[in-house]
Amino acid sequence: MWALVGGRVLRGEHLHQCANRIANEYGLHFEKLYLNGVYPVNFPNRSDIVISLVARNISGQPQIDGHEFSKFKWTTNPPNNIGANYLRMVTEWQNRIYPEEFLKLAELT
Repeated sequence: MWALVGGRVLRGEHLHQCANRIANEYGLHFEKLYLNGVYPVNFPNRSDIVISLVARNISGQPQIDGHEFSKFKWTTNPPNNIGANYLRMVTEWQNRIYPEEFLKLAELT
């Protein structure tokens, strides 16, 4: 199962702290967090850099805020209307078979 959740890294905040903060805002918790990659995302008026993090052993009951998220659904496959770069991030993680050494390097603590 996976969830695509976004947010901004605050000044002075580590990626792991950011992920914990955002997950807690929505009632989610995780045990391990991995760096999946850094991806450029181009919009008509700007470009962003997305840092893709992947969590394992996600638990909790998602809380919908009605502002950023109007619905939340656990699924085994990405939705059909997801952007191409976001789809690439998810499928790259799903299709990779990582040796234990790489996972140790990619784990954020």
